[in-house]
Amino acid sequence: MKDKIKLMFSSIVALSVMVITLLVSTIVLAVSNKSLRDSQSDMADAQAEVYDFYLTLGTMPTLYATINAYNNKNPNTYMWFSRGNTISKEYSADFIHYFSTQSNTNAESGFDFFEIREKVREIIQKNPAAKFHLYCDDLRVRFIPDIFVAAGVEFEAMEVTLLSDGTGTYSMFGEIGEGDNQNYDEFASQKFEFEAILKDYKDHRSNKTYRPSRFTDKTASELCRYAFFVSTYSNVNYWVQSPDYLVNNNSESMNDSRYKMNIVRKDPKAMYNSLNAQTKSEYQKVVLANALVGSDTLHTLEDAANYFNSQLSNRDKEVVLILGTNRDTKAQNESYINQTIAFYTPTLKVGDNTKVVYKGKEYGISAGATEVVVDGKNLTIGECAVYLFFKGHPGYPAKPDLVKYFEDNNIVMLPHRTPVEVLFWMYDVKVGGYQSTSFISTEKGQTEFFYGEPTTEALVLMKDSGFFDGTVIFSE
Repeated sequence: MKDKIKLMFSSIVALSVMVITLLVSTIVLAVSNKSLRDSQSDMADAQAEVYDFYLTLGTMPTLYATINAYNNKNPNTYMWFSRGNTISKEYSADFIHYFSTQSNTNAESGFDFFEIREKVREIIQKNPAAKFHLYCDDLRVRFIPDIFVAAGVEFEAMEVTLLSDGTGTYSMFGEIGEGDNQNYDEFASQKFEFEAILKDYKDHRSNKTYRPSRFTDKTASELCRYAFFVSTYSNVNYWVQSPDYLVNNNSESMNDSRYKMNIVRKDPKAMYNSLNAQTKSEYQKVVLANALVGSDTLHTLEDAANYFNSQLSNRDKEVVLILGTNRDTKAQNESYINQTIAFYTPTLKVGDNTKVVYKGKEYGISAGATEVVVDGKNLTIGECAVYLFFKGHPGYPAKPDLVKYFEDNNIVMLPHRTPVEVLFWMYDVKVGGYQSTSFISTEKGQTEFFYGEPTTEALVLMKDSGFFDGTVIFSE
């Protein structure tokens, strides 16, 4: 009996040791697995670290880039833009890193390809698993080989987002022709040459300052016509506000090729409206802060925001923005501006005191009346019925005689450095003036007049499609 008890006790002890050993092994294995998972997670984080580079020259690409940067808030964000104070470098978010040539003033920023190329090379040396995402104007395809491939990035391993330049995008697409050779394939020809350029840069990576002799343009526009072909690569997207206006009347093959392109329809106003309240406030500051430049009355970001809100928001009359161009004197603008004032001033019809003309339409009144009802609003006859603002071209501030003319006619001049497109997105305004890329950012019915017949490719297509139905054309 005692022997049986000893045997049972020995069995229990042995079983207990096995259980304990199994438990310890399980714990060790679990700890090991956790360490492995943590290690794998760390490796995945390192591999997934993406560096966003925003390199832009045009106004619209810069605004596209800034909205996207503020939405992503990637701590590895590097930015360079050409036209100084399109956005404010000084008041940009901390996660945006600029290069030494970035202008703090209205002057255009100098572009140093080699500084940016060297930054890419430096990142690769510190983090060989780094991924790169380039956002650039569609006209600057050359940035891909000249900065990134030259620095050691494989084209297929990076992401590229081409940002529409605006009217230049549509005009360029429409200008590509087949000539006498109806079998000519633009994309096939460009594919051969583009891949040869990539290989050339790869072969010369050991030379940190290498650049083919054919690339001499400081704005890197030599490969601008390649944008459409390059957007057929799977790692390239092409942001276009109105892809329907990519039309070519000279080349059917180009129209057919459009469907091979990775086009993403991007409405910047919708992008802006999708930002949360805090990010929207941050974005407003960085794009409105340029109003402080050269101002004697605006000193803080709050001043700038309050100024635009007070001028353009919740007014008792409609707000109309007149867009300027490179015409900066009174003599160059007076005829158009006078027509604009008359257009928005209810005026008795000549020879009939029971009719009033307003914005080209006639409205009936009682003889001797001093007001006319338009869309449920009482407008004073003989008095401008809207608030007129002049938004000059960023590169051409108004000369003194034009400034005085505006003052005499109660036309408020907005800070000329502020990109007018952001005002379209932030405020309920009507618009008109000299043709420009800016009108592509308007909504249907928002543009009420043009100074002269539109002639640029995109605006003509928009007009022919009915987008500008009801828009009045003023002539000099």
